[in-house]
Amino acid sequence: MAGVIAESEILETSAPGQGTIGVVALDTYGKIAAGTSTGGKGFERIGRVSDSAMPAGNYATCDAGASCTGVGEDIIDECLAPRIVIRVGDGMSLRIAMEKSLTEAGENKRDLGVIALSSEGSIAWGKTSNVLLAAFHNGNNIGDTLELKSGIQIDCI
Repeated sequence: MAGVIAESEILETSAPGQGTIGVVALDTYGKIAAGTSTGGKGFERIGRVSDSAMPAGNYATCDAGASCTGVGEDIIDECLAPRIVIRVGDGMSLRIAMEKSLTEAGENKRDLGVIALSSEGSIAWGKTSNVLLAAFHNGNNIGDTLELKSGIQIDCI
């Protein structure tokens, strides 16, 4: 939450330096960018490379972009961001690519979440974890994932 939340009770209970900030954006020229920053959970092995520092955790092409959060090893094992983006590039809709990828991740008992955007402007989010906090703006509407139920959930606008 990066310490920018106005509610003091949330700031008091949030651990600073933890959590993931992910973004996927489509500009007016049709270019897509994805980025992910994480504080990590701590106590990682020396020399470990985070999923946020590799395509597994965030990836974009001219067709789609995705940013992931969750257990880094799970995201890396699933190669989640490129899996979704490549499926869109191969002709799947963003919704179907997300459903297929998150169903597979759930079957593999992965703990993760992802936000994604297609070049047509479709916005999708999904998770196998208990919580995924995300917000979106499509140029007209603003929304969030605060009402997502526990378990595997996927939604798309």
